[in-house]
Amino acid sequence: MSIVSIEFVRRLDGLVYRFDPDGVFHGRPSYRRQDLDLWCRWLPERGWCVVDAEGVPNSGPLLGEDRHRALPPAGPWRSWKAGRSYLYDLRHLGGEATSA
Repeated sequence: MSIVSIEFVRRLDGLVYRFDPDGVFHGRPSYRRQDLDLWCRWLPERGWCVVDAEGVPNSGPLLGEDRHRALPPAGPWRSWKAGRSYLYDLRHLGGEATSA
């Protein structure tokens, strides 16, 4: 398994948020968004999700069976915050990211 950067592309308008490797959390790679204190992390009780600075989840993959892979699953993710929801596509950037 290779640690890679990831990006979320918002389907509504193509806005891109990039997350870079930021250590390990609960034994799996952790990724930090370049412009905010948001992380894409694996949590034992939820699987892969995006969490804020307080650790509150606000996004996750739509396909539940993918939540417990070794790396955050590529494909559709839904975010939610303050009564709004957006659909994103997570993409892996560089390296090997197909480990299950």
